[in-house]
Amino acid sequence: MNGRNLAKIAVAMAALAAAAVAATGPGPGDVAAPIQAALKHLRDGQHLQAEQLAMELASDADRPAGRAWAIVATARQRRGELDGAIRAYRLLLASCESNHVRRHAGKQIESCRRAQGSPRRPVPARKRLDKKELAALGKVYRETYVETSDHFVVRARNPHVAKLVATEAEVNLERICRDILAGQEYPHSVEVYVWANSTDYAANAEDAPEWSGGRYSLEKRDGMLVRRIDLTQCDKSGRFAVVILDRVLPHEMCHLVVREFFGDATVPLYLNEGLAMLAEITIDNDRILLAGASVNGETKIALPNLLARDRSDMGDPALYYAESYSFSSFLHRRLSAEQFREFLHHLKTGCATVDALERAVCAPQDEAFAAQLAAAWEEDAAAQAQIVRALRGQDEAPFGAERH
Repeated sequence: MNGRNLAKIAVAMAALAAAAVAATGPGPGDVAAPIQAALKHLRDGQHLQAEQLAMELASDADRPAGRAWAIVATARQRRGELDGAIRAYRLLLASCESNHVRRHAGKQIESCRRAQGSPRRPVPARKRLDKKELAALGKVYRETYVETSDHFVVRARNPHVAKLVATEAEVNLERICRDILAGQEYPHSVEVYVWANSTDYAANAEDAPEWSGGRYSLEKRDGMLVRRIDLTQCDKSGRFAVVILDRVLPHEMCHLVVREFFGDATVPLYLNEGLAMLAEITIDNDRILLAGASVNGETKIALPNLLARDRSDMGDPALYYAESYSFSSFLHRRLSAEQFREFLHHLKTGCATVDALERAVCAPQDEAFAAQLAAAWEEDAAAQAQIVRALRGQDEAPFGAERH
């Protein structure tokens, strides 16, 4: 890229920041002049000066100027500090109500993600499949059709369903191993059974409650490990259940891959469920809102209790799952891929969560670490909920819900 193009991009980004600042309203008179000074630094290529001045305005304890986060984010982005830019754009999202600014911040976050070489979240099947395709996928035939792929053997009572599930399974397995589990390999074959409806599912998916709609199993059969996922093709109204592609299949697959990674070691329940929810293509914003509300209220499951609980002592299941998702997502975003991989390895060898984290980030043992971790997570949970509330009504995923 030549110097002329770089100059054009710099000017364009400064203009976008100025537009974002302007869209948030005029603000107090004593803020307008420093905002303009920060924008001038940005236009002149004085990125550090622009960031420092804007940071002072945005972080003012008495009268924070939320719109100044647009300048901070743009300055960092132009200096190549993409993680810092993303954090600033998220703070901008949380501090304003302008749809224009939200769209601008969202686009810039995606731009930073792409510059980092991070993959985008897949488009949900519910957005890709039209009415004609859904009608074809909802038909159930007498014959069982088999579709094979590199890692899956799919059996379904509809050839289109069998083919689609095999394709989606391969895509999700690659994404889970690469993005969720930081490079885990999976050289195995999995049997996938897609049952016609909930009655068919309950009759054939052993030990699976009818309400679940999907399950995974890993068991020995004739001395061989058999890996299996059971799904339900149609919902109670007889329509194709798109949820099996967007949520159930990746959720159960993540459980399976995590189980095999840990082997005979115990998988902490919060992490097992948290990662499975993180693997889902569609994000449940209600979980994020519930977790954000809980950390500021009396219903909170404090982090030490969250880490220690198991299925026999889960308490409020909805709250437990929401906080498990929130904390697992927090770790996944804050740790690098290598650090997250190290964290999993330390857990596998028997370390408690806090010890495994200290070792993964090469931090010296400190009695205050657990309290600092809890405080950082609770602050993040509240911030994620604030972002969801700001974006509510827009068909967008919360930008902080992924680690890149």
